[in-house]
Amino acid sequence: MENLKNIISKIDVPLFIIYGFMGFGSIYIAAFIRERMDLSFWAELFVCVLIISPFYFLVRIVKKKYFSN
Repeated sequence: MENLKNIISKIDVPLFIIYGFMGFGSIYIAAFIRERMDLSFWAELFVCVLIISPFYFLVRIVKKKYFSN
């Protein structure tokens, strides 16, 4: 139980919430891409790596820059 409390206390709540919303958005973006284009698995993976993943990195940078304590 102590380990669980230790893990939960280390969670960055605003980043956790933002990533949650971005996760749902990523699902819809991926579904939109899948509906519009007939891509193979590797092409979809490539699109996700190039388009969706950098948003997560950008959010972490922006949070660190503007919301640091």
